Amino acid sequence: MSEAVKVSPMRKLGRFAFRIAAGPDKGKPLWARLVLRLTFVFALGALVYTILKFPGGPETIPKYFVRIGWFWFAVIAMEAFGTFLDAIAIKAFAAPENKTLTYRKTALAQLSGRAINIVTPSGNLGEVVKMSVLTEYVSQSRAVSTILLYNIVRFIIELGFVAIAAPVCALLVPMPDWLRALILVGGAVCLAISLGCWVLVKKGMLSSVARALVKIRIIKQTRYEKWKDKLQSVDDKLRLVSGASRRDRVIGIVAVLLSQITSMTLSLSILVALGESLSLGFIGAYIVGGFVIYNIAVFVPMGIGLNEGGWYSLLTLMGESPARVAAGTMMVIARRVTLVMYAGVGLFLIAASSTVKRAREKQAEKAAQPAVSAESVAPAELPLARALSDSHD
Repeated sequence: MSEAVKVSPMRKLGRFAFRIAAGPDKGKPLWARLVLRLTFVFALGALVYTILKFPGGPETIPKYFVRIGWFWFAVIAMEAFGTFLDAIAIKAFAAPENKTLTYRKTALAQLSGRAINIVTPSGNLGEVVKMSVLTEYVSQSRAVSTILLYNIVRFIIELGFVAIAAPVCALLVPMPDWLRALILVGGAVCLAISLGCWVLVKKGMLSSVARALVKIRIIKQTRYEKWKDKLQSVDDKLRLVSGASRRDRVIGIVAVLLSQITSMTLSLSILVALGESLSLGFIGAYIVGGFVIYNIAVFVPMGIGLNEGGWYSLLTLMGESPARVAAGTMMVIARRVTLVMYAGVGLFLIAASSTVKRAREKQAEKAAQPAVSAESVAPAELPLARALSDSHD
């Protein structure tokens, strides 16, 4: 046997252990399966650690649930109001093809899509579900542009909040100089990215990104030429070229803004219900820290473990009192209860709704086709469009 094909026993053992750790799923690359498995293990460890370290002991957690009391009804009402605002935004962004769209239908799209995002890692599979539901009432390119625009606007607003909150947090919260500088730089980067996203939309986001990927040879020129017309069609709808009115866009943007404010208000209100006071510096730290924690926690369903562990660690590093650490961690656990409820309602609607059933059947039919030409691939299925969909639901 030649040296080229010799494999040492230790290397064989290493490969075997690697495959065992990664799991048996053949639908994903070995490295991706291993990273996903290790992420789940780390998240579970973070959850156990946070519960064991909970100020006052794990046995005090039920007392905090009781302390929230009647405010649970306000939590449910605010979650429902946020969903209604999202439905308004989706309907507005679908103009001028939204004549047959009702708020009930756009709420169904949002509920079902977000439910899928909540229970799946990376939190973006639900965007395809939203697009599929909308294609029952609007053209395919309009459905894709509607959900892309919703996610782009949401992402820009989130970055804008971080850019505003970063200097407030850096100036009002005691912290080491290196961390203060890092937060200020991070805020500036968020502002630059948000402005860059807006410029890209004006220039034609999908086409611009696709051309950049061609230049760095991630996408072949021939494939770009096949996608070009469909990407341009979506870009036109994003840029108000294909009939959408400025009034509808303003309504959609304001609805997304109010939805984001409602979500933040809900979390901070839970702290108040638990007897904690709020300061401007703490709100700034909440916005900045919450953005970072959310984007890390998105790799596991519902952010289990990573959200709780992230907030416990952040509040501890900020030097907050044990009572504030407990209340902040409890805020995440309380939101987890509403997410489980939200996912349950959304998954029930997915199972019961004929609209979602038809959308799922169409997706299954496409997946069952043995060979699909590049020309027949819908923009929602393109890696470029899927990568651009924001899952910060």
